[in-house]
Amino acid sequence: MKAAWRHLKRNRGRTILTLLAVLIPVYFIIFMFGFASANLADMFETATRIDTGHFQIRHEEVRGLGSAVPLMQDPGAALAAVDSVDGIAWRTVRLDLPALASVDDRSQTVYVQGVIPEEIGPVSAIGDRIVDGTYLATGDDGVVIGEELADLLKIGVGDELVLLGAHPEAGIGVLKAPVAGVYSAPLGELGRTVVHATLETARRLARSPGAATAIVGRVEGVTGPWNADRIDSVTAALAGSLPEDLEALGWQELVPDVVSYLRIMEPMLWVFAGVFFALGALVVVNTLYLSVMERTRELGLVISLGATRWRVMRMVLIEATLIAIAGAVYGAIAGVGIIWIIEAFGGIPIWGSAVQFMKAVGLNPVLHLRASASQVLLAAAAMAAVAIVAAWFPAYRASKLEPVEAMRYVE
Repeated sequence: MKAAWRHLKRNRGRTILTLLAVLIPVYFIIFMFGFASANLADMFETATRIDTGHFQIRHEEVRGLGSAVPLMQDPGAALAAVDSVDGIAWRTVRLDLPALASVDDRSQTVYVQGVIPEEIGPVSAIGDRIVDGTYLATGDDGVVIGEELADLLKIGVGDELVLLGAHPEAGIGVLKAPVAGVYSAPLGELGRTVVHATLETARRLARSPGAATAIVGRVEGVTGPWNADRIDSVTAALAGSLPEDLEALGWQELVPDVVSYLRIMEPMLWVFAGVFFALGALVVVNTLYLSVMERTRELGLVISLGATRWRVMRMVLIEATLIAIAGAVYGAIAGVGIIWIIEAFGGIPIWGSAVQFMKAVGLNPVLHLRASASQVLLAAAAMAAVAIVAAWFPAYRASKLEPVEAMRYVE
């Protein structure tokens, strides 16, 4: 150990280079994990808090309804089933109706979501995204629309919107509703198509006083796709307690596009991590091999004085281990530090045309980084292990030196 420390101090330039070969990959991998995890969490939260929730209870699909969700004329049985299952943080009743929104000669196909305003917060962020006017309260007869729909129809707060509902099971309904508020949607498509109204208003549009299309809920302790298995457990429990004509759908069935993105993103992360690991390993092999070559006469003398070949090999491996551990620790500190600094300043804002692109793919135009303790430890431990394994070749080369030839070696 002492000999290893002496050599590391004596060759500080090469020691620093090897240290950086471990530190930089760890730093970049943690930063990459932080960026990817934050974006995946952002997409998951956007999808489940704007429209779908973590799970929904619906009637089983009925052919011939087109894009309309089948109606539940009495959601009481579904609510009783939800309340009987542990692990559900929140649930609410919702009525989704396809409709045509019109103002003068301008129109747009929309989805009217009938909600209970006081209950919808945990499964919808629209109430927190109001940029003009106010959100709904029980008893209001107005609607809340997205900025994109307001621009398309050239309508604002206080103007009247004509809604023509056309559900196959409810027939055609028409009503006029004032615009109570305008919200900013994280997805342009949602801003053009999702209209919030109170549950009573939506039921008048559907001409069905007790109708609903879904029980929407959230599961306790779910913070992102990495612990979404709790949702699967809850939906499995619900499936056993629901009436035969109802089904419980988890987030994977409700947002398949996000699931597909996650399945693509995870192997890509490991591919990039593998590239960083390989580059770091090559630098470690190169620097340690050059170190062995520079010390050929010294190592030959050590062997000639009676040191075993394993002892020489162990001396090189100890040097590599010290550098690998130090580089992994400093890399982890640097990676976590930059994430902490970025988050302390509120993230990385996106500007220009990229903002619309970010919204279009369901991402927040402000980039936030998130790296879990397990990701930090995994990156640091994996890179340290790769560096130590990479040191075996130079160590083996040192152990095979012939003392006489080594002592004749001239640099």
